[in-house]
Parts: sequence; structure tokens; C-alpha cells
Amino acid sequence: MIDRRLEFIQNLESFLLKQNADWAGPLQFEEPPATDQTQNFDLAIPCFSLSKIRKEAPQKCAENISSQLMEVTIKEKLGIELTAVVKGFLNIRFSADILAKSALERIEEPLRSSAKALAKEKIVIDYSSPNIAKPFGIGHLRSTNIGGALCRILTSLGAQVIRINHLGDWGTQFGKMITAYKRFGSAEFVRGDPVNNLYKLYVEFHEREKDDPALLDEAREWFVKLEKGDPEALELWKWFKDVSYHEFKRLYDRLGVDFDYVTGESFYNQLMEKTAERLETAKLLKKSEGAMIVDLEEFGMPPVLIRKSDGSTLYATRDLATAEYRAKTFSPTKIVYVVGGEQTLHFRQVFKVLEMLGYDWAKNCVHVGFGLIKFPEGKMSTRKGNIVLLEQVLDQSEKEALKIVQEKNKEKPEERRLTENEEFDIARAVGTGAVIFFDLHAKRTKDILFNWKDILNFEGDSGPYLQYTHVRLESLIERAKNEGIKFDDKTPLSLEVPEERELIRRLLGFPAMVEAAAREFEPSMISHELLDIAASFNRFYMNVSILKGEEKYKASRIQLVRFTQRVMQTGLGLLGIECPKKM
Repeated sequence: MIDRRLEFIQNLESFLLKQNADWAGPLQFEEPPATDQTQNFDLAIPCFSLSKIRKEAPQKCAENISSQLMEVTIKEKLGIELTAVVKGFLNIRFSADILAKSALERIEEPLRSSAKALAKEKIVIDYSSPNIAKPFGIGHLRSTNIGGALCRILTSLGAQVIRINHLGDWGTQFGKMITAYKRFGSAEFVRGDPVNNLYKLYVEFHEREKDDPALLDEAREWFVKLEKGDPEALELWKWFKDVSYHEFKRLYDRLGVDFDYVTGESFYNQLMEKTAERLETAKLLKKSEGAMIVDLEEFGMPPVLIRKSDGSTLYATRDLATAEYRAKTFSPTKIVYVVGGEQTLHFRQVFKVLEMLGYDWAKNCVHVGFGLIKFPEGKMSTRKGNIVLLEQVLDQSEKEALKIVQEKNKEKPEERRLTENEEFDIARAVGTGAVIFFDLHAKRTKDILFNWKDILNFEGDSGPYLQYTHVRLESLIERAKNEGIKFDDKTPLSLEVPEERELIRRLLGFPAMVEAAAREFEPSMISHELLDIAASFNRFYMNVSILKGEEKYKASRIQLVRFTQRVMQTGLGLLGIECPKKM
């Protein structure tokens, strides 16, 4: 899809809207079908909606618009070279000059046309949110990666983004941790390997609980003490929290993810009573079996539990208080929660209660759900102790990448070989890129089957394949400089062969795809677009003589390589994947 913000697209939309004043628009564009009749066109406009307004068959509608567009003055103004009608679609081919001019304007800033698309947006994004005192499992990769990518995507379009890590640092689980620590742990044991040993205590608690149900009662008592500010409970909880986040930070650094605020559930404790009071004042609270609930039966949902019979609070209570705080503190246009799809009902309930409280901004709360990472042997469980650690996955991926880098390095002439430090730096970038792309290549809502072979795939549709394409682009630019080919930011582009035109069309369409990814909260759209761009470039590379062709085309083709390199670098950066210059 060619960038809909380009001037000739805007002019085309204006023209068609004038012809159909009662039509709200904007136009919908599609890639032309890959047939002999349409392969040389740039855009396909489906005329089915237009046909209803104009009260004529889609084919006839497309033919009438085509004839209007091909009038000389209109044709020249819009930069249209050719049109064709196929089964209700109006296919358009733009002039090579206008495509080349538009590309040249965007080489240094591939997202120039969309850089202010979301300039009026102020978006709070809640993502990652691991649980304190538990290792960072592969299951947390999705929220972390998807959230991080969305922050970069929205920021690239001009939005002000507030990044929040809402740590799981409250709840009965901490009563369990304190009980386990006091019953069968010690300070010396925890200090030996803080997060992993705290996790071992958590697993042991659940094992012993099977034969000693009283442990759970004790855990509940400790959590109530924690909520009431018991000094010993608070001291242990703070210790668990500090050592845990220290470990999490190491992994965030490896993934290139950071936050503006790290405020766990505990941060909102002081606000929950006022939230409960507002619910009471609004006459939304009801008593049910000793607990306080908000009844949502009329909306086809189960009740929301606000307070247990023992007086302790729950996730819903804290999420309501959290939303109120964020709306008041940041005045955002959207509050986004990047949380697993299994929490869809929970967020529907929370958003509905906020709406019932009379908050207009409740309609701007968005749950960005995602599928699970599943395993052939079944679902992982932190209680049972069978989880795959994210650090293990990153380490293994980097190890495999290092093997490949070292093997390929041995095949190079001695004067071109990488140093040992370069080998390690490339292996780190490629190994981490493979893991990130494994996650972000999948459609957000789909479950992913954890498979070492897929994660460590450095060929085909993979992060390393895109990184290698970027390296090839960098190498071509460097070789061109070494061979004395003169080019700069103003070197004109010529589209002499179909492969050049196809690649230009892909590159010009990249901003529109970034905007679509932002609208749908779907980073995988960028992953797939980058694969298409890489495939298009590699066809160009294989079929067209870039450095060895006719002299008059060399600078132009290197300019196209530069544009491709900038777009690849931009796209990989949005996903959080590094772009090495050597591999």
C-alpha cells in the first residue's frame, strides 16, 4: 500500500470526494492482485462502497471514475500514468517521476509523512508487569516485547507515551512468600540466589500445602498483616521486591526495554479506600456471602469482587484505583493495558465499572490482549516449578548465534575477519533479535508454540534474516563509496526496471503500515512488512546489476539501496531489534 499521506494520494482522495460529496471517506486502498493484467499498477481502489452511493454496479462505477481520472488536466495534476478496471477494482499506476520524487523526499526520514499523525495523543501504556519474587519466565516475553514495540511505534507517530511497569507486588502470594520464608527459608539461603531461591520457596509452599492446608490460612493472615502495615511483613516484602527488580532490570537492558514509571500494585493501596467509597456513594456495592461486589449481571458479566469477607482487596479493586489515578495524574487520551488475552473478561468488568462510576474517559481504556506461549508438554506453572526462564532462552539463542558467526568468520579472508569482541557483539544482537522477532512475528492474539528450533531459526522468516539484509544494504553502500560512485541526498532516482518500481512502492507504503500497526496495536504488521520489503529488495539485488551495471544507473540504484537501508533500520528499531553493520 503506497503511503496514503503522499500528496498525490491526498489529491486523488480530494478529487473523488468532490465527485461524491455525500461519501465520508477516506478511500480504502489495497495491493493490486498479482496477475499479468494488474502487476504493473501501484494501487487498487475497491469501488463497492462507492457504487452504493453512486447507485451503479461496482464495475461501472470503477469505469466511470477511471474515465474521469484519465482526462488530461486531472491526470497530470494527480500524477496518474495509467488506470485499469478489474472486477470492481480501479487499478492506478502513478508516473515514475512522482514516485521517485516522493521517495527522494523520504530517504533521510522514512516516517516523515506520518511523524505527526498522533501528535495530539497522550497514551499511558501498562506493560511487562512481572510478579515479584518469581523468575522472569518466557511467558512474560510477550507483554514486554509487544508493549515495548507499541511504545516505539506510537512515539514515532508523534504521540506522547507514558510507559508504566505495573509490577505484581501485592496480593495473597506475598503472604505465601513470607510464610514460606519463615517456615523453611533463611536470609542466607535467599541471598545465595535471590529470585531463584525465593521462587524455590514459593514452589515448596505449594508442595507442602497439599499435606498441610493450614499453611494457606497462615499465608492469608500474613497478607492481611502486610495490608495493615505490620513492620516485619513490610520489611520482608520490600526486600523481596528490591532483589527481584534488580534481576528484572538486567533482562530489560538485554531486550532494550525501559519505563518511565515502575509502580506496582502496592503503589495504589492508599487509593483503594477512596475508590471503595466512590462505589458505595454511587450505590454500586452489594454484599454477597460476606464479600462486597459490583453486580454486572445486566451486562452479561459475572460480579466484580471488590473486597473479600476477610477485608482484603483484590485485583479489580487495585485496577479501578489504578485507572482513576492514571486518568487524574496524566490526563491521557488513552489508557492501554498490554495484558494476556485470558484477562479479557477482567478488563471488560473493570472498564464497565469505571463507566458506571460516570467516568467519560472509561471509553478510552483499551485492553491489548495477546495469546499465550504454549509448550508441547502442556501449560507452564510457576506453582509447580516448571517454567522456561527468559534468561535461559536469550543465553541459548546468543550461544547458537555465536557458533554461526564464528563458523562464517573462519571462511573469510584473514584481513576481513571479525575480532573476538565483534563476534560476541554480533552474536548478542542476532541472538536477542531472533527471540524478539519470534515473538513479534506472530499475530498478537495468536498462541505461540514454544519450540527451540523456531526460536533459534536464523534463516527464512526470522530476525537474523532481516538483520542480514540490513548488513547487505550497508555493505553495498560502503562498496559504492569505495568504488568512487558519487551520490548524496539529492541524487535522483530512476525507475528503469520492474524490480525498482516494486521496491519503491513497498518503501513508500511503510509509513501507512506503521500507522495501521498503531491503530490495531499490532506490531506483527511491521514484522511482516519488513519481510516483504526484504524479499522485494533481494529480488532487486539478484536480478539487477547495482554496482556492475550501466554507469548512468549506479548512483540512482545506490540511492534506492540507501532508502531501503533507512526503512529497514527504522522498522527493526521499532521492533527493538538491533541493526549490526557486519555479520
